Amino acid sequence: MDMGGFTESLQDLSAEDIRRCAARLQRDEQCVADQVTQWRAELAIDRLIRRHCTRAEAQRAAAAAQRTARLVVDVARRRGMALPDGDVSRVARAAGQIARALTLGALAGPFLPPLLAQFEAVPAIGASGASPVLTAA
Repeated sequence: MDMGGFTESLQDLSAEDIRRCAARLQRDEQCVADQVTQWRAELAIDRLIRRHCTRAEAQRAAAAAQRTARLVVDVARRRGMALPDGDVSRVARAAGQIARALTLGALAGPFLPPLLAQFEAVPAIGASGASPVLTAA
């Protein structure tokens, strides 16, 4: 999955998809092992950005995360969801993390599956499964 495919999939989210994804992101709904795996992936991506990226690349990753999070909020608004909404915020934050990783390309490949697994129940993203990353979780 590349950044274009991910954002295109996010544009197709329904309000129900956002709620379903937010339920998966709920800490109470995740087992401890899944939480630890997700945190490790997020920390690894942070570490990659800090240690292996130029300032410009780090800024591109941050900008991609911000654009992606804003996209999720805009999609939620278009779907009639009242904002602010905790579910929308949770999904936007997670989508931003994925966007940061996607901007790193192959460097972040091993750390994407735990992050993408949060979106696997969402048909708009799961259906674009041309990428082996989406099925590996």
